[in-house]
Amino acid sequence: MPMYMKDEIKEKIRRAMREEFGIVPRVKVLAFGGGAGKVAEYISAQKISGVKIIALNVDERVKELNIDKKMWIGKEVLGEHRDTAGEVKVGEYIANKSKSWIIEEARDSDAVILVASLGGGMGTGGVIETMRVLKDKTTTPTMAIFILPFSVEKDRRKRAEVALNTVRKENLGTYIVFDSDTMLSKQNLPLSAGYMSMYKEIFGVVEKIANVTRAAIERKFDELYLNTLDIDVENKYQEILSSEEALAL
Repeated sequence: MPMYMKDEIKEKIRRAMREEFGIVPRVKVLAFGGGAGKVAEYISAQKISGVKIIALNVDERVKELNIDKKMWIGKEVLGEHRDTAGEVKVGEYIANKSKSWIIEEARDSDAVILVASLGGGMGTGGVIETMRVLKDKTTTPTMAIFILPFSVEKDRRKRAEVALNTVRKENLGTYIVFDSDTMLSKQNLPLSAGYMSMYKEIFGVVEKIANVTRAAIERKFDELYLNTLDIDVENKYQEILSSEEALAL
């Protein structure tokens, strides 16, 4: 049997099996706070196969986001305030109170991506505590995407830098940082366009992680079925030969 024909049949069978078994990645994007919610909406609008977008916030407006899942959390802690007032420890406490379902979401995933605009209560304390929980309670590959506030936002910037030091000191995991100050270095660029450019870059990171995860799943799937696949291809080819000979007669 010519090798190229075997490879062609093998690839057709492989594609059919992947479709039959529904081989798609299960990537969860967890967005913390109001700023990250906007990023989450942008990513959701791009429709990446296998990616589920979840937003967490103490602000009721989280329910207005056009994404897969909206989690309005902290009501039992904040009462009528509905705001952490930038208190990192409050954000940490609220995230810890929600850890059961966060762990469940992570364990039902092939990869988890945390997105946070650092500087606020949930966007700082919430994501930091979640990184601690996931490191301690799950083995799911996790990456964080952080957005630093502008330097002129002195208090928020300081809280953000402290948060990054905490992530490094506690070795909480892999992360990427997008600095809002880079928008100011581009002359004549409207702020809205600057944010959109950043959202596109963050989307690119999420898409790449989804593609890498999908490729890893497909490799594992192929390894499980590859030995029998060679036999199936040979049998299929013999069937084709027999059919052609029968027609010739």
